[in-house]
Amino acid sequence: MSLKKKRISNFPIRAKMMIDRLKGKKIIILDIEELTFIPYIFPIVESLKKKTGRISFYIATHYKGSEEFRKFKIPANRQFNVRTSKELAEADIFLSPHIYGVGNKNSFRIHINHNQPVKYESYQKCDFVNFNIHFLTSPLHRQQTENTIKKYKLEDMDIKLYETGYAKSDELLSGKFSRNEVLEELNLDPSLKTVLYAPSWDEGLSLRSFGEKVIGEILKIKSINLIVKLHPISYCPEDGPNYEFYTGGINWIEKLKHFESYENFRHVPSNNIDPLLAASDVMVTDLSSVALEYIILDKPVIYIDCPEFFEKTLKKTYANFGNTTAEYVKNDPRANAGRHVGLVVNETGQLETAILRSLDKPEEFSDKRKEFSKMLIYNPGKAADKAASVIMEILGL
Repeated sequence: MSLKKKRISNFPIRAKMMIDRLKGKKIIILDIEELTFIPYIFPIVESLKKKTGRISFYIATHYKGSEEFRKFKIPANRQFNVRTSKELAEADIFLSPHIYGVGNKNSFRIHINHNQPVKYESYQKCDFVNFNIHFLTSPLHRQQTENTIKKYKLEDMDIKLYETGYAKSDELLSGKFSRNEVLEELNLDPSLKTVLYAPSWDEGLSLRSFGEKVIGEILKIKSINLIVKLHPISYCPEDGPNYEFYTGGINWIEKLKHFESYENFRHVPSNNIDPLLAASDVMVTDLSSVALEYIILDKPVIYIDCPEFFEKTLKKTYANFGNTTAEYVKNDPRANAGRHVGLVVNETGQLETAILRSLDKPEEFSDKRKEFSKMLIYNPGKAADKAASVIMEILGL
């Protein structure tokens, strides 16, 4: 499409933005390409709304008009396709919870990470340079970001880093969720120890390689509850443009329904895992960054080794993300999802022993977890407020 045609097609949105500017309002585009990004951006929006009424919000997404946007109270006529953002010079801020977002060069382009650093050493240069501001979740995230700047010799770029924290975890770290209440809402017995299976999404990791076998092995333990919560993008809608890539073309809600005959099993396909982190006693995962959130809570994590991911997927999916050798990703705390402070099992048949060991001695790696936790969070419980305050400063409000 020609530039002229783009400007014409974008005119209704641009007109609304221009009217907002005439009213003295600042304009923020929320880049919510996938619905699963909502928990990472919503707390910051709510905090901004409490601080000022001088901001007008817009949403860039693949899912214009989705019911899940109702909580933002941003009407559908202020929602548009993600590709439109880079054309909208009227926006003051482009706020994106993923590194692939592209905003207009005249806007402040802020990246807020939707996960803790895992799987790779640095961002891709082609994505990283689209942002001139980065909100850092943790000292570990600072290392990853500074390493990216150094690796690509971007020191001369005007890139600003702010230590804001992980807004998605504010309610969890503030103690909002009651273990018993969460389990009772799921109709699970709170007197039983609870295992949470929370795998990552990539090809070659446990879900897509042998996830059903993992669940079956855990369910052999009769004296526990099992909650399954997949990576948010494993629930990508079938009509979404990234469905095949993120899910392997599998509807995981349907795929796992046959386990519902177990009274102690629950599959919770929610966008927000935080209540389940509070309610469970042990996590089983592979290489998901959610393990780092669990480590902050000083709870045991069991990692399933996944040779196919380390031998194939790293080279295919993450080839341009700095050092992604199997040795580095398995063992370096900057990429290994905390494997060095948990138990690693090489096959599903070892899960029962590892789970019972972790339930019996949850304190086994506590000292290591607590030490590593110092690298995992800025402003615990107050990250949304910090991020909102920085945005207010950037906007001069």
